[in-house]
Amino acid sequence: MRIITGALKGRILPFNARRAGQLRLTSSLLKEAVFSMLGPDLEGLSFLDLCAGTGQMGLEAHSRGARSALNEPDKRRYTLLQGVQREWGLEGLELYHMKGQVLIPWLEERGRRFDLVYADPPYEALLSDRPLCLGLLEGLGAGGLLSERGWCFVQHQRKLELPAEAGRLRRHRSRDYGQTTLSLYSPLPLPGA
Repeated sequence: MRIITGALKGRILPFNARRAGQLRLTSSLLKEAVFSMLGPDLEGLSFLDLCAGTGQMGLEAHSRGARSALNEPDKRRYTLLQGVQREWGLEGLELYHMKGQVLIPWLEERGRRFDLVYADPPYEALLSDRPLCLGLLEGLGAGGLLSERGWCFVQHQRKLELPAEAGRLRRHRSRDYGQTTLSLYSPLPLPGA
């Protein structure tokens, strides 16, 4: 896994299954598709990688100038991300170690807003007997963590159909990448806006 553009271009993330545990990696094709939509310069934007895993999405955004926050609930992977932050000297990078469904209201209570949110939880993970990615999408749609002109990317299994609307979020498009789908959401306009 390599950073493809920006200040960290060419750096390789030092993750392996032995140290980080088994995890599903976001494909290079899907990662390139996301950042092709966003462009090479994210200066001034805030980016939340809600289920960071290896950190490749949040670190790519950070490399392109975004103020990035990475959240990883797994202790091993969180510790590895801390090591990358130290070794690479990544100032301004925020790291969190919480479950996504806990982090969302925690950040909202502190008045945080993000221009870009990337949610890619483990496909098999459940929240109250429902897919975790659906629970995270609903949590994001119920609150104000995503800025009014923000974008939310949800990476999920192709066989899982996410709703066209979730609270204040509306799906703009979905695109399949093999057995994975990337769904793009943005906030509905506020009444009277």
